[in-house]
Amino acid sequence: MRSKLARESVIINFLPFLLLLPFLLLYANDPASLKILDGNDLRWVRLGGPPGGTGYDIRYNFDNPNVWYVTDAHGGVHISTDDGVTWKASNTGIPGQSGTTGDAIGVFCLTVDPNDPQIIWAGTIDSGHLFRSTDGGQNWEERDNGIYVKYDLLTFRGITIDPYSSDIVYAMAETTSESATEQGQGTWKSGTGGIVYKTNDAGENWEIIWEGAMPSSLARYLWIDPRDTNVLYVSTGIFDRGAVGDNDSIDDPFGGLGILKSMDGGQTWKILGKDNGLRNLYIGSLFMHPDNPDILLAAAGHLHEPDTLPYLESLRNDGKPGPMGIYRTIDGGENWTQTLASFEVFSSVEISTSNPDFVYAGSDNSIYRSEDAGVTWTLVASPWGPPGISVGFPIDMQCDPNDVNRIFVNNYGGGNFLSEDGGQTWINASQGYTGAQIFDISIVPTSPERIYVASFGGLWRSDNGGVNWQGLFNPPENMNNLPSQGIAVDPTNIDHALAAKFEIVETFDGGASWAERWSMQDLIDQGVSQDIISPAAPVIVFAPSDVSTVYVGFGNENCLLYHENDCETTPIGILLSNDGGTTWHLSGDNQIKQLNIFDICVDYNDASHAYAATETGLYMSSDAGENWSIVSGDLETKEIHAIAINPSDPQEIFVSVHRDGIYRSTDGGGSWQHSIAGLEANSSIHDIVFDPTNSDNIFASDLYSGVYMSTDGGDMWTKINEGLQSRAARSLAISADGQHLYVGTNEDGVLRLDLSGNPLHIDSDIVNDSKPQDVFLAQNFPNPFNPSTTISFELLKDSEITISVYDVRGRLIRTLLNQSMAKGSKTINWDGKDNAGNSANGGIYFYILQTDGLYQTKKMILLK
Repeated sequence: MRSKLARESVIINFLPFLLLLPFLLLYANDPASLKILDGNDLRWVRLGGPPGGTGYDIRYNFDNPNVWYVTDAHGGVHISTDDGVTWKASNTGIPGQSGTTGDAIGVFCLTVDPNDPQIIWAGTIDSGHLFRSTDGGQNWEERDNGIYVKYDLLTFRGITIDPYSSDIVYAMAETTSESATEQGQGTWKSGTGGIVYKTNDAGENWEIIWEGAMPSSLARYLWIDPRDTNVLYVSTGIFDRGAVGDNDSIDDPFGGLGILKSMDGGQTWKILGKDNGLRNLYIGSLFMHPDNPDILLAAAGHLHEPDTLPYLESLRNDGKPGPMGIYRTIDGGENWTQTLASFEVFSSVEISTSNPDFVYAGSDNSIYRSEDAGVTWTLVASPWGPPGISVGFPIDMQCDPNDVNRIFVNNYGGGNFLSEDGGQTWINASQGYTGAQIFDISIVPTSPERIYVASFGGLWRSDNGGVNWQGLFNPPENMNNLPSQGIAVDPTNIDHALAAKFEIVETFDGGASWAERWSMQDLIDQGVSQDIISPAAPVIVFAPSDVSTVYVGFGNENCLLYHENDCETTPIGILLSNDGGTTWHLSGDNQIKQLNIFDICVDYNDASHAYAATETGLYMSSDAGENWSIVSGDLETKEIHAIAINPSDPQEIFVSVHRDGIYRSTDGGGSWQHSIAGLEANSSIHDIVFDPTNSDNIFASDLYSGVYMSTDGGDMWTKINEGLQSRAARSLAISADGQHLYVGTNEDGVLRLDLSGNPLHIDSDIVNDSKPQDVFLAQNFPNPFNPSTTISFELLKDSEITISVYDVRGRLIRTLLNQSMAKGSKTINWDGKDNAGNSANGGIYFYILQTDGLYQTKKMILLK
């Protein structure tokens, strides 16, 4: 009998072959024989990324702390059963009620019942609904009888359950009144008020126990004194909402209410505010000490606005501490002491329930930790967050009950982040959890597992078809931010990409670093007025036949992203590059400078022949964008949004028209036919793409009704929305073999459609992926190559690294690296020789990176 060690050795030696097996099977098939399935058989694969949306609450199950819950204003409820490593949406019974198409599941708040952790409550954004689950969040039922939207909107911000009775529940909310917005001034002028509901019968009936009149501010956290459940505390306000009422613009420019306290179960209330020691009355977070209910901690802060800046500056000039930060009371709120004073906007504070001496507090820039129950504080991270991710405000924190050093943060800008060393370092713990708003998506058609995304939450990259996402927030020293409304990857170099908004930036290492190539300041230096109306750049196009030619289209942000009418324009139009994106100049056409550029499409065989979609018609250039002329005829004066040119016939062009479907031309724009059969009326088509292998197959994305497919050259369109949680479809990208289609949505991140039914074969195959990646393996360059090539990879921590080369039969050809390496970006060369120094034969090879039980594989081609 073999020993255990011998058996493990066989397994380890056989592992490279197992990693190569998907590729061997792929090349055993003839790609040309793969056909698109019938539309009724197609189903989108939700990738659960990239991180994004509007995160809110994070909670854990009291009976099983490995089970965690997070909420999102677009993605609803997500549950993790593996201690926060991976997440799955769990919204059965909660209908879509928000977003562009009304099918986004907007859940802000969630609470686990301390009496029975299988009972969970959730509250929605805007629509004023409450839902209850009795099976740990797997299924939900509506429980909001007696609750109605009194004003324009009703958003639930927090839920609290009586510690001794599951029947008694409190729900705190924000009311939005457009009419009230006209009252008050400064920060108060927002139309945002607050309301608190209570039920005594587990949600069968609800009653109002507090409603702010004038003044008022939204209500979020409610704490119950377990010694006397009639004693209640309610936090009001949040960092990005004002209030309604009157304020003293000199002595109290922020306004707000502070903290509410009731001694009779909510029948009467008093306000704990400035007279009690609170210098800022927007209490974004409130936490009661688990062992001494007289001790509470409050996080206070509000965004700095023009009316508040003189007040804050006067404090600085007088040497006085900032009014924001953390406040602490030891007498039930009668007196508050500011134990952490700051000018930063603090949005969250969390006491560890397993050891209440340990407390965490956070702003968008800093994480603090206290080891004496909030009396003194230590700065542990500034800035904070996972590498490559620009974090927003930590809207909610939750300590792991089993480890005081392990703390989760649900991020207001989307994403769930985890620290396992007391807040010093962070990882992205969002796999499967997203509500991201995607602006643009780009893939290398021949390597569809590599995805680049521009989103509201920043720039992202996935190397494995969307299983994991790497943040690309790595701005150069001269920039504080990165543009993230448009992105395009060079079709010949998987690591070369451009991104744009107010600037254009370029990377040659897959986003690990960026260089600024153009900014608005370049125009200002040329004498253009600084009064530019909301510029944006969601259109970046590499010419397919010559990637040194690049077009970028500019226009009004709301007009380009949401197709609003009557948009103001910008004096930019189209920028051009003749060197792949390193240098730029404005198109010389004065007419195009005054238009919003919705889309640009370049002839597959002629880099100088391009079309531009504008609000006044379709324009054409035959000199690489220097001059443009309107395409006369049926589309003249129509608002054009998207363009696609048939890759096999440049005379066939498809365009979308605002609220008027799709038009097709077979003579280069000389004449047009309506192509609307199957499309919903008043559609807002954002993107159109051809199947590169069969031009009869065409796909279109609509911001209001989802994704369409035509298999007959545009004569008939069919919806292919099965699996789409949100039909707000914006950007499309398709693989070179026509088998895999990606869509970027407005509320649910990125999804993939496997058109032949065969799943995506991923080069960067990750085995034993139990946590977010600590290493990223890039595609070799050049590829194909002869005689040598460079392999790049990035380590997020010091690691033991092995990189080996195998042939298609799984035989080891060369061990390139086997050593300990410090974290950072690395490169290694392969000279095309085996371990004996002999030249390898030409053909397909695979290189495998191994570290900490993690394997990543990529394909390369040696030419002879």
